[in-house]
Amino acid sequence: MEAESAAKMLDNISKGIEVKIERKRTGKIFEGKIIEILDDEPFNEEGIAVKIEGNFSGNVKEILKNDEIISVQELRQKIENHEAKDFEMKSSFKYDVNISNHTGTPTANEVLKRKIVEEAASFMNTDGGIICIGVDNEKNILGLENDYKLQSDYSPERDNSLLQDKLRLEIQQALKDYLDNEIIFTLFEIEIISIDEKDVCCIKIKKSSEPIFVKMKINFRLDGRDKSDKIWKCWVRSDNGIREIQFDSFLKYWTSRQ
Repeated sequence: MEAESAAKMLDNISKGIEVKIERKRTGKIFEGKIIEILDDEPFNEEGIAVKIEGNFSGNVKEILKNDEIISVQELRQKIENHEAKDFEMKSSFKYDVNISNHTGTPTANEVLKRKIVEEAASFMNTDGGIICIGVDNEKNILGLENDYKLQSDYSPERDNSLLQDKLRLEIQQALKDYLDNEIIFTLFEIEIISIDEKDVCCIKIKKSSEPIFVKMKINFRLDGRDKSDKIWKCWVRSDNGIREIQFDSFLKYWTSRQ
């Protein structure tokens, strides 16, 4: 897509990206990061109207820098196509809808966090992909507000960028805790994207050059005493989604793909 035509489509424009704009009355050109999107129609022949740093308003003529993992337009298409070998949707990071509705209090569930880590490991052990948090299996865009509410210092008035940053750090920490392998920090990027005025989190996962295991803690009772130990689980991805395989089979799989 040429820069000029891309600048005319709302799906390609989001807060924070660097653009070149032309002021309508003067025709002067300015460059900067978008702080507000003024158009609400999907297309503007003159370029999507925005406001950039310095409070300069005008029509986007060129997108100068776009570090997004995925554009809003591409994300919508993937959601519409539903889950695939390289795309997975999750309603939340750790917010448990059922328990929260039952108790009337926002409640976290560690199992939900672990499932997202397992999805990430399966992508790392296969060919990579994207996990989208904030969209359910019925393709409803739920957003991240419920996960934000679980933050200890949450308030509705809190700066949204601070809520986003804290959630990013929580996701990074979960991946670190469960995967326990320094290489993983080269294998993922986290970005929070606004779609339909709601935040969703996209984690882009790269294929790993070495096998990735999910570390699990198990509790058991032996000789009348409570014990705990660590086990390692192996996850891969297929056309039917995530799949756990036994260690010996996983090593055969890994050897065969090298």
